[in-house]
Amino acid sequence: MVSRYLVDGLMSLFFPADCLLCGKNLEPLNRSFICLDCWKKVKWLPSVCCVRCGRPLSFVSDKNLNYPSVCLDCRENPPHFKRLFSPTVYQGVIAEAIKLFKYNGKRGIIRGFIQIIDASINRFNLTSLGLEAIVPVPLHSTKLRERGFNQAKELAKVISRYLNVPVWSDYLIRVRYTRPQTKLRRKDREENMKRAFSIRKGAKNRGKGKRILLVDDVYTTGVTLNEASYEMKKDGAEVFSFTLARALEPQ
Repeated sequence: MVSRYLVDGLMSLFFPADCLLCGKNLEPLNRSFICLDCWKKVKWLPSVCCVRCGRPLSFVSDKNLNYPSVCLDCRENPPHFKRLFSPTVYQGVIAEAIKLFKYNGKRGIIRGFIQIIDASINRFNLTSLGLEAIVPVPLHSTKLRERGFNQAKELAKVISRYLNVPVWSDYLIRVRYTRPQTKLRRKDREENMKRAFSIRKGAKNRGKGKRILLVDDVYTTGVTLNEASYEMKKDGAEVFSFTLARALEPQ
């Protein structure tokens, strides 16, 4: 059977397309909808960040890099996940790429995301965590039907292949339909997400004693990840989180 990637490559040679962001011709064999020059503009989060939520810590000097630091918000209100791993800043190219992937059905963009995830595996040394499962933040069944796919699950599958760790897509479920978080203030987001998640009835205690990576596309205020982590933590899991991008300030 002819590989899908071979077919895509041949199509890119005979039917060249334009970058969806800048409009220039895509390079041969580029089926990610975005040109290499645009991908190079993705802004990476600095290495000096809060060890809990990944917020950049500008006040930490180089001489203190060996001493893990926690931001004020995480000191006052520690999240239910142990740590967030997020490689890029949610702005510019990566923000537009995620929107095209999530809302416009441009699923080929995941080819660009794969390169970012590959670099992230090494940057955060994720292989050293001893992860036993990867859980994508679930969509409500109504939203899943509307969108046709769960972007968090697609990212989780990529990470799974790199780490050789199974994806538990039947473990955490979204039991309540929620309004889009993007237009809500933090307090409204918290109210919107309360009791939105649950462990699937037949999967209770499955997470007990397990080290699990919770995966989503974007971290903004952290409300969604925190609520999902809370349910998994109640089930006995030790939860770490990964998002493709992180907002610098609450949105």
